[in-house]
Amino acid sequence: MRNSRSFSSHLVRRTIQATVAALCFVCVTVSAVAQPLTPGATKVIRVWGYDGLSAQLLLWEGEYRTLHPEVRFENTLHGASAVMAGLYNGVADVALMGREIWPVETMAYQWVYQHQAFGVIVATSGLHAPGQLFTPVVIVNSKNPLQSISLSQLDAIYGSEHRAAPENIRTWGELGLQGAWADKPIHPYGFGGEDALGVFFRHDVLHSDFKPNPDSHLLSDHDSGSVPAAHRIVQAVATDPYAIGYTSSPQASTTKALTVGSPSPVQASDDALSNHQYPLTRSVWLYIRRAPDTPLDPKVDAFVRFLLSPKAQALVRPSDQLLPLTPELVQKQLDKLNKPMPKAATAVEE
Repeated sequence: MRNSRSFSSHLVRRTIQATVAALCFVCVTVSAVAQPLTPGATKVIRVWGYDGLSAQLLLWEGEYRTLHPEVRFENTLHGASAVMAGLYNGVADVALMGREIWPVETMAYQWVYQHQAFGVIVATSGLHAPGQLFTPVVIVNSKNPLQSISLSQLDAIYGSEHRAAPENIRTWGELGLQGAWADKPIHPYGFGGEDALGVFFRHDVLHSDFKPNPDSHLLSDHDSGSVPAAHRIVQAVATDPYAIGYTSSPQASTTKALTVGSPSPVQASDDALSNHQYPLTRSVWLYIRRAPDTPLDPKVDAFVRFLLSPKAQALVRPSDQLLPLTPELVQKQLDKLNKPMPKAATAVEE
């Protein structure tokens, strides 16, 4: 495997580094503060957030303060890998992760609090959301006649243990292509094991298979150089007729996006993402400290419910490639908030 690394050791190391950074408060702080309030009347909500969502966060907070001027926000903005540390170190009330929580972050939180973190989704990630928050598409070279692919086939291409597929797929003929394509090898491109997209793909598509196809080309934003991994994946597929990659939606005619089956093929579009019909759709996640059989802090509960309100969802910025939640998805999050949190509550269900 190109650029192969020990996924688990690197993930643990990066989490430790993020925790140290969090404890040392190496951060950027932005406060949404209006006129000074009487100290006794002020309610402070400490938010640790992904810096790529700062504009959206300030929009939400500004609107909330017009409704609740007694509330003051203290915002600490980081890269996504450090955000959860604020929650399990007790210096944040809310963690706006953006991406999904990672297994090592779940372990760290559980070690401190002896129960799992509680998360809700507050928006849907568009095709060009900031950093590695975006919903990925599966692309091939424009010369490739393939039009659609299933999640099982992706597992067969990118994985080795095949928890969602019966066996390897290593040639284009095994995907149904004929003629000159039949015996040509598939060249898979994707994200490294330390990248948000790599973790997402390994969890959601490979079902936590830590043994990827050894012929995979895994590119990372942690590599030296200023060109994002997403762009390098597009460039690689554009120049290699036998390549396949998952990445941001391409803008050039030298590649094309495949429909992804779930089981019926779905084209990545704003509508398909908004309804979470596209099988690789990702969400903007927010986590809070919520202990089983214990009432949630009222000021945090009120803010989270505001984020799920029509007023807050109307502030979700399509220009930042975020999509508001549908009423059905909002109701699912409210149902999670309204139900007692069991000790074995999951942190990943939507």
